[in-house]
Order: sequence, then C-alpha cells, then structure tokens
Amino acid sequence: MTELPILPKAPAPESRWYAVYTAPRAEKKVSERFTVTGIEHYLPLQKVKRQWSDRIKEVIEPVVHGYIFVHVIPADFRRVLNTYGAIQFVKEFYKPVPIPDNQIARLKFMVDFSDEPVEFMREELSPGEIVSISRGPLQGLMGELIEVKGKHKVVVRIEKFGCALTTIPLSSISKV
Repeated sequence: MTELPILPKAPAPESRWYAVYTAPRAEKKVSERFTVTGIEHYLPLQKVKRQWSDRIKEVIEPVVHGYIFVHVIPADFRRVLNTYGAIQFVKEFYKPVPIPDNQIARLKFMVDFSDEPVEFMREELSPGEIVSISRGPLQGLMGELIEVKGKHKVVVRIEKFGCALTTIPLSSISKV
C-alpha cells in the first residue's frame, strides 16, 4: 500500500488593514458595534473646538469623516459589511485595497501625539521632502514636508486613500 504524500498546508491569510466607508456621522456607532462583534478596528478621534452662536465647545470627532479602518483577513469581509452602518470597503478594481501596517502605525502616532489638530485630505498633495521630526511630542515621526496656505505641515500618506497632515514648526524637523 502506497502512502499519499503529505502536502504542505497553505499559509493562513494574514490580517491586513482596510478602510471601510460608513453611513454619514455613524463612525463612533460602527466602532462600538465592531468592538461588540470582536472586529479589530481603528477609529482616529481628536478633540476640536467648535463655535456655536452662543459658545465655543470642545468635541471629540473622527479625524477621517465617514471612514473607519479594520484589521481583518479576507474571510471576515462579509462579517464587517454585515455590521449595521458599515457600507463598503474602499476598493480598487472591485477589490478592497489593503493599507500597509506602517502607514496606519504612523497615522496612530500622529493622532495620539500631535499638539495641533490633524487634518485629513482625500486628494493627493504634491510630494515634498522626506523629513523626520526631531523634537516635541511627534519626535521620531517620518513624513513629507509640504507647505499649505503658508504653513509647514508634515504629511503621512495612506496608499490609495489620502493623507493625514499636521502643522509643525520648521525648528522641529530635520532632513532624512
């Protein structure tokens, strides 16, 4: 009797980051639902000052309006989209676009430690010089230096999605 050869197992798919479009103004609720169902996710939030007719108030709002990031394997795509408020993955050629881990890590670092509000732009900015922040709460963060409306900003790009940027004094950066 001949033995059948043992075939090597295919490697298990690796979790990757993906951007998911949410229902309008539902990012926090979708985040809560992902937590309940055990879907690993990241919703960048920050405090911002909002002006009303009678007062100024600090509120916590998403950095990227209308989106949340999930860290899943392809087999979990349906589970993500079955979550009420999660509308669709950001896609290219009809397939969800994975976001490199290091780009999400840099975004988290920027949101967690920036003294200035973090802006997010879906359109691409002109590439600038690669810099490293040499002091302050964002020390060690690498990104691109650009000028927007006369202010110097450091940009962290997220492939196929957009970029996060924050204002940095020129004295706090050095060329790489």
